[in-house]
Amino acid sequence: MRKCVWPALLPEAPERVCIYRIGNIGDTACAIPALDVIRRAFPRARLTMVTSPGSPGMPGARELLANAGLVDEIIVYYPSELADLHGKLRFMGEMRARRFDLWIELPVVAANFPTLLRNMIAARAAGAAFGCGWRYAGLRLFKQAQSAELEFPGEVDRLLALLREQGFAAGAPRFPLALSSVEGDAITRILNDAASASRPLAALAPGAKASPNKWPAERFAEVGRALTARGLGVAILGGQPDSSLCEDIAGAIGTAAFNLAGRTSVRESCELLSRAALLVCNDSGVQHLAAAVGTPCVALFSCRDFRGKWWPHGAQHVVLRKQVDCHTCLLDTCPRDNLCINLIEVREVVEAVDQILARSFTRQAASIGRSR
Repeated sequence: MRKCVWPALLPEAPERVCIYRIGNIGDTACAIPALDVIRRAFPRARLTMVTSPGSPGMPGARELLANAGLVDEIIVYYPSELADLHGKLRFMGEMRARRFDLWIELPVVAANFPTLLRNMIAARAAGAAFGCGWRYAGLRLFKQAQSAELEFPGEVDRLLALLREQGFAAGAPRFPLALSSVEGDAITRILNDAASASRPLAALAPGAKASPNKWPAERFAEVGRALTARGLGVAILGGQPDSSLCEDIAGAIGTAAFNLAGRTSVRESCELLSRAALLVCNDSGVQHLAAAVGTPCVALFSCRDFRGKWWPHGAQHVVLRKQVDCHTCLLDTCPRDNLCINLIEVREVVEAVDQILARSFTRQAASIGRSR
């Protein structure tokens, strides 16, 4: 269908490029390597990212990518703004005024056919001279059979493969997420004020958007106590809605833990994660921030979703996931009291923590040996 609408080839030197990618922090972080590929392909073009985090107040691309150098402009909209004809016409007028030479969609994983068709029509109506990127996955068809029989790429690799299909030279993923001295100074002040400032740092992120992805809070507290017993300070990360949960966990761990939920910006959280030895987290956007700054994760997954699709990118992570007969349900509320994620034991998480810490110690020892 795209070839019928835009039969020409991908333009070699577009001046104005629109990149359409919606979603929250995790969706945006997973798109960083794809954005990097587009930026390197068109270094002189003006790149405009059109995005929506969903509801007002939810963090997304603007909070993560502002001043990062990957795009020149970020346009954020909310579905409520496009609910009537006036809102739609206003939005399309803004798009047409930018006279895009190229429109690239980086579609979300489970975009259905009507949504993709609507987005293609919108790109054409916006006057884009060329458009690409629309792919239908059909994941909800026979989802358990697909999950059992097929291998699925992670989101980072899926988006890069999509760009390769369009002729982009997409090599190994890069995460050029430039953090500034503003974030660095803010985190330095926070860490200097913490009671555990002299300790190496670990991070916990007990929040998650979908309730089946939430490992019990008391188990996070047990892991936190195991971390402090190993000589680490524990920073607990989350958004403002997680602040009460994170405060309770910090209190249960002890004085070596401090609650930062709702106290740091998205980019400040990235800075803190870059200083941490590891992150223990649920399936949430924080794991993708950690992966983007090179920090290893112990990531705790339910099996409500396809295996591998949202795992943090990179071989340095440990993913814990228990298989159950009701796997790949894609439900936002579990009728079996979060059975699959509750099967993950504290002992397994602590063993994974020790595995990552031992690996880090080995790297440090090797580095010291080379310097001598």
